[in-house]
Amino acid sequence: MKNKKGFLLAEETLKIIIAVISLIFLIYFLTQLYFNTKESKELEFAKESLNHLNESIQAKLNEVEIYNPEGWILVSWPHKTLKGNPGFREEINNDIPNSCSNLGWEKCICICADTTALNLEGSDCDKKGICTQSDFIIDKNEEIRIGPDFLPNWIRPKTDVSRNQITLKDFPVKLIINPEDKKIKKK
Repeated sequence: MKNKKGFLLAEETLKIIIAVISLIFLIYFLTQLYFNTKESKELEFAKESLNHLNESIQAKLNEVEIYNPEGWILVSWPHKTLKGNPGFREEINNDIPNSCSNLGWEKCICICADTTALNLEGSDCDKKGICTQSDFIIDKNEEIRIGPDFLPNWIRPKTDVSRNQITLKDFPVKLIINPEDKKIKKK
């Protein structure tokens, strides 16, 4: 009798282990499906927003509103970025994304997923972004603090920096298009 009960216990334990493994696999599969669908929707939103911006430029409108995707970056290429440690940054020319250079474009505007807002590189847009050819540049002046990040803000001096990217948040994002100097600014 003891052998039979021990055998039944092992059999039930095996069934429970297989059920738990199956549940874990199912949960993993469903989360992957959810995130892949979400990423493809965001990329589609980025494509539509970029098309809307491009149509507004071609229609010679002075203002346009962009509605999505949340947290992505509107950026023009080529551009200069700041590299290095905080307080000791140098300006470096960045290569344009392969999605632009492979098509022979010398300049382009992209909407890319926000990786690191200060050091966006062309390869970041190749990984997750959408681009279109354009002679317009993104012009955004902003104040940043100079000095190591561990110092309090009241010690670090402020300076104005011109950057070529706008983070898409607090929708709608209103953009001003200036066709004379071919610049796009956030309103």
